[in-house]
Amino acid sequence: MSHPLLERHLERQAVKPLYLFYGDEEFLMDRALARLEAGLRDDQGEPPVKSLFYAPSPKPRTGFRDDQDEPAAKPVREAQEVEMAEFLAEARVATLWGPGQLLVMRRLELNAAAFKAINAYLDHPAPRTWVVLMAEGAKNRDLAKNPVGGRLQKEEAALGFSRLREGELHQWLTREARQLGKNLTLAAAQRLVEMVGDNLAELSQELEKLALFAGAENTLTPALVTQLTSHSRTYNIFALVEALGTPGFHQRLTSLGQLLDLGEQPVKILGMLARQVRLLIRVKEGAGASPMELARSLGVQPWQLKNLTQQGARFSDAALRRHLAMLHQVDLHLKTSTGNPRLWLEWALIKMGPG
Repeated sequence: MSHPLLERHLERQAVKPLYLFYGDEEFLMDRALARLEAGLRDDQGEPPVKSLFYAPSPKPRTGFRDDQDEPAAKPVREAQEVEMAEFLAEARVATLWGPGQLLVMRRLELNAAAFKAINAYLDHPAPRTWVVLMAEGAKNRDLAKNPVGGRLQKEEAALGFSRLREGELHQWLTREARQLGKNLTLAAAQRLVEMVGDNLAELSQELEKLALFAGAENTLTPALVTQLTSHSRTYNIFALVEALGTPGFHQRLTSLGQLLDLGEQPVKILGMLARQVRLLIRVKEGAGASPMELARSLGVQPWQLKNLTQQGARFSDAALRRHLAMLHQVDLHLKTSTGNPRLWLEWALIKMGPG
């Protein structure tokens, strides 16, 4: 299952010439794109010629970063930055191969110029061509700002992919497990989210490993989840940031050692630590706001906000800002020093206790 509207269009063989994928959940966007590509194969199984483009990106940021690297794009005919007008002009260049062509533009910013170009293309779409525009992070309100957004929604061409709420996440995991031939209990789904987090790509990966690990066993239980995921990178990163608020440093160093033994890169570990400290600072700054509004602004689930609030209470504002400054210092040493990265991370974690 990718998106209900897309599944219905494929079932009725009424695929739209242009789709706008928008929202926060890129994993579901990528899955829908793969489903569309598979659904456009001809009778001989030949896929459309796929071309990938990117909207022009803003100027790159400099300095310390705590975000993760984007996954590598799948091999396609093109992967370059182009303006919207050039991209849509490319859609009108007919291909001689296969059932047609599938053109994808990522990182689209929904502004007046983009909507104008989309509207003109919708009036006269190219034959044997399917266009997918991916506006990662865009919201419903971004579509509401322009009448073309309403047109896309009316024509069922705007497909939203929002982050799943906690209950929806458990249901999604249950359906995913069923497709793998397994029965995932609600308690096991809850345990999996607690140990891995709410990143769908990581949850999907851990669930696939769990299904293989279970072998002939049909039911995936909480004990089975704990047994497997406690040896994963994802869980150990989660355990490391959770250990920041615990007294003593032994648990933090143990989690760090497990991560390094699993092959995790020191720079990624440092980034996750910095992200956690920034979240704790923002949680303390947001004291007094409604939990739902605060969770939305932070981009976390309500249960994660509860954990952050409990952890943040163990730190003073001054301590958190000292910890963040120290992580910046470690980042500088990792980039400029020939010393052992593990020693720098251990030094930071020893000092990052509550207070």
